Amino acid sequence: MPLSSEQMDLLRLIMRAFGSISVFLNLSLIACVLVLERFHKPISYLQANLAGLEIIQASIYIIGNEIAVTSPITCFYVGIAAQFFFNAATFMNFNISLYVYLSIIYRRGVVERYWYYYHGYTWGMSTLLTGLAFVMQAVHKRGAVFGDSTFECWISEEYPESRIELFYLPLWINSAFIFAIHARILLFLRSHRKTKNDENIHTGVIPAAPETTSLIEESNLLIQGKTNDRGMSFCGPGSNVPSLSRKPLIASSLPAPMVVTIPSLARSHKAGKPAFSTGNKLLLIKASVTAIGFIISWLPASAGRMHTLITSIPAPYWLNVLTALGLSTFGLWNPGIFFLTWLWPSFSKKYGTKPSDPNEGVPDNPMNACGGKNCAV
Repeated sequence: MPLSSEQMDLLRLIMRAFGSISVFLNLSLIACVLVLERFHKPISYLQANLAGLEIIQASIYIIGNEIAVTSPITCFYVGIAAQFFFNAATFMNFNISLYVYLSIIYRRGVVERYWYYYHGYTWGMSTLLTGLAFVMQAVHKRGAVFGDSTFECWISEEYPESRIELFYLPLWINSAFIFAIHARILLFLRSHRKTKNDENIHTGVIPAAPETTSLIEESNLLIQGKTNDRGMSFCGPGSNVPSLSRKPLIASSLPAPMVVTIPSLARSHKAGKPAFSTGNKLLLIKASVTAIGFIISWLPASAGRMHTLITSIPAPYWLNVLTALGLSTFGLWNPGIFFLTWLWPSFSKKYGTKPSDPNEGVPDNPMNACGGKNCAV
């Protein structure tokens, strides 16, 4: 059953509202990367590339599919752009996760040598999948392969299998790769942390001891000293009863050795730099949020496509609403995590919220385990 005009108006309103916000935020991201020197680094460049693709994708949603009736030729060319840039956004999301994975596992300088391979994969595969659409048109001969789609001008409804083969299948494969990459990162960090703990055990590095240890030892020494004094004269200094204790081997003229209590120093868990640096932590946060947003955004559309493929009936309207929300908010995740990781430290500093410090408990100098403060306080 086709959607009514009122239902389509609601779907277009959702996509145009969130699409406009996406365009604004992604343009702001690109401007920050171009102007601010602090963002002149590879991960920011990859985010800027993804932002450009998301601007085009949001613009296609804003245009909608009404032009399929008023200007079929324009809709045809918009559909070509949609096929190319939709796939490019998928591959760019994969590249961001791959870059972060290689940066954590290997040295970042080595990873950046493959910069051209990232772009070759993105633009090469997008060109190939767009060209194959024309091959499908020549083989099946059902009319123009690009035209009116449910939400936009894209692969027309006369070629439903081409949507699966030329877009959704690469989308699902790359989503599986992204999931595998992040699972591999978590396993690597877990294994690396276990290795570090084993090294600490073998090298004798132990957790920080409580500061009351020295006080207990001092009390024991004082009690032992008093016991020895009582043992030297059991009945007191003025008694004629012979002492029950063994006479000291050292002459009485020699002074008794003094017991000096050495203050204890808090011992840290380990010394040196942490295994997981702050830079790698930010890389992983950016890639994880972008990947999660990518999968969530395309999940309703994938479910609707599978529903239509299995049952041969259109997806229910509520699933179309979720699809419109997912696709239109696709471009919000990347700029969202970009600005959050940039502005959050300043927000925390201004309002007194202490951000988590990955170097906490890891002093630069093992002899200054208290960070310059008095350990006994």
